Amino acid sequence: MPSQQLDMEVMTPLIENPGGVGQEEENSEEDQDPELLPVRHYELGNSHQGITFTQALIHLLKGNIGTGLLGLPLAVRNAGVIVGPLCLVLMGVVCVHCMHILVNCSHHLCKRLKRPPLGYSDTVAFSMEHSSYQCFRKSARFGRHLVNFFLVLTQLGFCSAYFVFLAENIKQVVEGYQGVNITLAAESLSFANTSMVPALVPLPTMVPSEPWALDLRLYMLFFLPFLILLVFMKDLKNMAVLSLLANVCMAVSVIIIFQYITTDFGDLHRLPLTSPLGKFPFFFGTAIFAFEGIGVVLPLENQMKEPKRFPTALNIGMGITIVLYVVLATLGYLHFGDDIKGSITLNLPHNAWTNQMVKILYSFGVFVSFAIQFFVPAEIMIPPVQARLRKSWRAPCEMILRGLLVCLTFSFAVLIPRLDLVISLVGAVSSSALALVFPPLVELITFSDRPLKPAMLVKDLVIAVVGFIGFLAGTYVTLAEIVSPEEPPEVIREAAQNLTVAAATAVAGALGMSDELGGNWTTPTAAVTLG
Repeated sequence: MPSQQLDMEVMTPLIENPGGVGQEEENSEEDQDPELLPVRHYELGNSHQGITFTQALIHLLKGNIGTGLLGLPLAVRNAGVIVGPLCLVLMGVVCVHCMHILVNCSHHLCKRLKRPPLGYSDTVAFSMEHSSYQCFRKSARFGRHLVNFFLVLTQLGFCSAYFVFLAENIKQVVEGYQGVNITLAAESLSFANTSMVPALVPLPTMVPSEPWALDLRLYMLFFLPFLILLVFMKDLKNMAVLSLLANVCMAVSVIIIFQYITTDFGDLHRLPLTSPLGKFPFFFGTAIFAFEGIGVVLPLENQMKEPKRFPTALNIGMGITIVLYVVLATLGYLHFGDDIKGSITLNLPHNAWTNQMVKILYSFGVFVSFAIQFFVPAEIMIPPVQARLRKSWRAPCEMILRGLLVCLTFSFAVLIPRLDLVISLVGAVSSSALALVFPPLVELITFSDRPLKPAMLVKDLVIAVVGFIGFLAGTYVTLAEIVSPEEPPEVIREAAQNLTVAAATAVAGALGMSDELGGNWTTPTAAVTLG
């Protein structure tokens, strides 16, 4: 099944090639067993043949369409029915531009250093190592570790969100099934008491039992052993069939959701055009969580038969993704209004078997995706630990560490058993750094050996500053909501509003600065000859 194998190769995009900045020094200090080098699955199999334009397009869609898609209607509620879709389009355009930045920087470094194609952390590390600034050159290894840290944080955050998603949706399915049975039992008992028994014969009152009201955390605990067993499958090629089924299930679910929400748009006048500024950081965290595909960009471009066509594939794929995001987010909010939940599946009523099927099918897709997302942090974190152990202990140690990492994501989900807050926190803390903060800074560092245009300088600084302020504001308001879930105090609202205003002020100030700068602007060390 070559197409399914290729799919699994690209579904592990965040692992970088062995070697790179500082690797020679590490290998000289201690000899590493070749068996401990992590297996780069996306470099195996048919990867030397390359993937076609259509395959790259499909992988781009798969890499961006996931659980975050279902939370976007709530993001629109936190921004307003007009401001939300507009900001979603703007954020999508900026994220696509940052993806192009990474590709361009990788190409520039490969040609300049005559190296093979680079991954995300390789691009960051080599750009710093060969920068005009000595402070960046000394911090190249730190840059690599920082990117890997955020990659691990993001992927484990996705896994925690999957725990909450699975528990909430299956809880609704179980309680909905019980509710239907209880309703039927109540109707049959009422019929028996009123029509089938003579009125002179009194019968004891028969009340159907209440449905189980199990705590959400118990459903998470139920999934824990199954997910641990799932991540014990170390070779993702064995999951090709499951991955294909998961993709089909998620696609069918999205189609049914669209069919349901287009039946009624409600009254537009009941929804606010804009939401309070203090809620906007929640929009930022949820929206940036959805644009989770920046990690697949460089591996896909590196594997294409015709890499020159990748920018076109990126534009088309992300264009389709942005349209899907905006349409589902807007229609979902219009249909459910202010009652929208952390996932639109949680708003689907229990009275139709198709709605219950949507929750089951999408949950199956998320269940399989857990192992794929988990593969990345496992490949980054486990080999260094194994290197310190004797050979006989390495295999059982790997199993134990995999189980502990799953328990770590489970613990985080138990501490924050609200899907909207988990998505917002993960998006604000880690996704913002990978998607918005790092790429523009890498561009400035990579091209610091040549005169920089004022427009490029201002553009990169604006994107990085907005991403950083979004990181601060989104993290702050989400943690405040976690601490005070009933109603955050007014001080928190004002602080969130001040942080949001600071981002707008920084953008306006930077745009004003661009008008003052004229001619060619050169970095102070542009004349330094690089090695």
